[in-house]
Amino acid sequence: MYIMNTVQEKIAELQEKGWTLAAIADELDVTVNAVEKWKAGDRQPTNAKAILMLLNQLGRRKRIPKKRRYTDKRIRKQGQINA
Repeated sequence: MYIMNTVQEKIAELQEKGWTLAAIADELDVTVNAVEKWKAGDRQPTNAKAILMLLNQLGRRKRIPKKRRYTDKRIRKQGQINA
């Protein structure tokens, strides 16, 4: 349970630094829904120690991904958004 609380804390810290849940999910190669459930404490990552290590690495990055990169990819593929 300690690791789960730490995962929740790390996600909150990243959000304070400007990370979106979508950006975190993209970097971890999981769905936004998974990250939302980890943050809420509804679910635990399958490999919590590895996820915690990756979240720590994201926290050390100086550059945060741009928010516009995380628009709906389906719409972008249809050519409705010019990025």
